[in-house]
Amino acid sequence: MSSVMIKGSKNGITLVLSETEEYDVLKEKAGKKFKESAKFLGNAKTAISFEGKKLTEEQKEEMIKIITENTELEIVCMLDSSEEGNAKFAQAVEKKINEMTAANARIYKGNLRSGQSLESDAGLIVLGDVNPGAGLISKGNIIVLGSLRGTAWAGAGGNENCFVICSDMVPMQIRIADIIARSPDHKDKKDVRDIKIAYLEKGSIVISPLSKEIISGLVL
Repeated sequence: MSSVMIKGSKNGITLVLSETEEYDVLKEKAGKKFKESAKFLGNAKTAISFEGKKLTEEQKEEMIKIITENTELEIVCMLDSSEEGNAKFAQAVEKKINEMTAANARIYKGNLRSGQSLESDAGLIVLGDVNPGAGLISKGNIIVLGSLRGTAWAGAGGNENCFVICSDMVPMQIRIADIIARSPDHKDKKDVRDIKIAYLEKGSIVISPLSKEIISGLVL
């Protein structure tokens, strides 16, 4: 049996790693495996889960980087393969992205550095990191498939129903319509990798883990 296996479905991929192989060896084999499978895997937005060898969060992120460097895949989110309903959750996330794209959302591929900014009259989807000093402004919703460490303003036209979704939400500032929330001085490192949503509730910005129940009820 191969020490690195890729299992796929219409809702995501699972990377199965040998529990006895050293991580550095698995990393090299995974890069080769995905490079060889790139044409078969195609160009798609997908979720990923891991089975077999226990990986640290840093190792998982490194594996995701290896995947994106060797394929045309865009990893929407990282899931725990033992959780029920993960496939439905990943499908719901992808559905919202597709709906925003159909509604003429602006899509940007790449990282934003300090001093850079993006604006959109519709939704805004960033396939990369928004670093400190970079900013996003959208009259619609904002989705960041990466780290949000700069600023984000959703509902810039005054729409209080807008939201911000991010796979690593540690912003300097988030604004929805006319309400502003600033990042706390101290962040819980164990918490930042959860996919989060920021939205308005009773005049205040709430940031909470994103569940499939929440995302299914979101209005574009």
